[in-house]
Amino acid sequence: MSFIRYKKFGNKEYAYEVTSYWDPEKKKPRQKTKYLGVVVDKEKKIFKKKSRERREKLILDFGDTYFLNQFINRVTFFENLKKEMFLPLIFYRLCYPSAMRYARMWYEGNIVRKFFDVDISSQRISEFLEEIGDESIQREFFKEYIRQITPSEGIVIDTTALPNQINIPRSAWGWHNEEIEKQIKLLLVIDRSTSLPLFFRYIAGNIVDVSTLKATVEELKKYGVSRYFLILDAGFFSEENIKELYNEEIQFLIRLPSLRKLYKRLIVEESRELESYRNAVRYGRRVLFVKQREVELFGKRVYAYVVLDPERKGREMRRTLLKVMDEIEEDEEEEMEYILMKKGIMILISSSELDRENVISLYYTRQIAEKLFGFSKDDLNLLPLRVHKEETLRGYLFLQFASLVVYSLLKRELGRDYTVEEVLLTLRNLKCKVYEDEIIVQELTKQQRKIFEKFSIMVPKSMGI
Repeated sequence: MSFIRYKKFGNKEYAYEVTSYWDPEKKKPRQKTKYLGVVVDKEKKIFKKKSRERREKLILDFGDTYFLNQFINRVTFFENLKKEMFLPLIFYRLCYPSAMRYARMWYEGNIVRKFFDVDISSQRISEFLEEIGDESIQREFFKEYIRQITPSEGIVIDTTALPNQINIPRSAWGWHNEEIEKQIKLLLVIDRSTSLPLFFRYIAGNIVDVSTLKATVEELKKYGVSRYFLILDAGFFSEENIKELYNEEIQFLIRLPSLRKLYKRLIVEESRELESYRNAVRYGRRVLFVKQREVELFGKRVYAYVVLDPERKGREMRRTLLKVMDEIEEDEEEEMEYILMKKGIMILISSSELDRENVISLYYTRQIAEKLFGFSKDDLNLLPLRVHKEETLRGYLFLQFASLVVYSLLKRELGRDYTVEEVLLTLRNLKCKVYEDEIIVQELTKQQRKIFEKFSIMVPKSMGI
């Protein structure tokens, strides 16, 4: 049984005859394809296939960008952005995350040049980043994107510092890795259920995390996100923020900073009887002790969860005692008792009552943010920032965000079978030969075939130009 499948590459549409057959060796149905030509009239099934001239012109990297192009075509988030350089630059960030000035060299050696006929020079990239840095373009994107994601099981908000030497107002001196550096802060909002980044903001480097929450909540409301469970680190804890979350009827889980009076009171009152069987909770292959207590916070009744990690407590106590045992004076012993008492303990505050067995795993979903920041910096080479205008910076961060969305979607679909880096490097080794009127795809290795089959992506043996 045969049928015609159409595929669009760049501005042209191509037709392929797909024939189904039974593979007696593997005992399952398979398909084989035959290139029919460029589509001239789809209704009348008229295709134009040039006569072959076997003069080889180029050998290009094929597999990685062909795979990404097919994968992204399934995603509707970028429907209004699939133009000009947007997709080629996403492919570049994912396949070869290096400085933008090298994009032209990558483009010349990759099949993407046959899919997208664009000027990918440094000057044009800067102009394009400035174009997509337009806030109206980004607002339209986030409006549709967040509508499709529809957060349901809570969101995580976190920030990271982006050190730089850019001379724009948002680049300001702030603390980073226990040093003062010139920086911009990137704030990410992440959907807990899908682990997908939902939204981003960039803020001045001298603004502390605690000051960013209200504006972020307000912006999310503009995109229809108003009722959700919010997971936050201690950097966002303040009386103003807690009251704001109650006013907005947003449920939350947040770590209590150790300098708060409530923290010290709970440590003193609860830590001595914390290590008991009735407080034991299994967390993966570890055992933690968790005690719940209802307390008052800024005039509201909340639930405090005192969490002790005995393994961490042992490590921290050993380091502290080895460091100070020979130096402690008698009048300092009481203070040292409190220091040792709080080792291995964190206190979480929730607006609603949670199961002790779930509160730890719920809070540790914050690690999604840390992983995404890690992917951005290590895998997508977010740093260093090499832009000189705020509009260009906004476009660059938007491009990085879009690349991170694709990266996260790929990672989620790959599961534990492969890493994204492993897949793209494996597929980059699939080459194609370019002739006058046709592209001949080289033979797939076993691992390349398995990857394409996992994503149900058909690889043509040849393509028209």
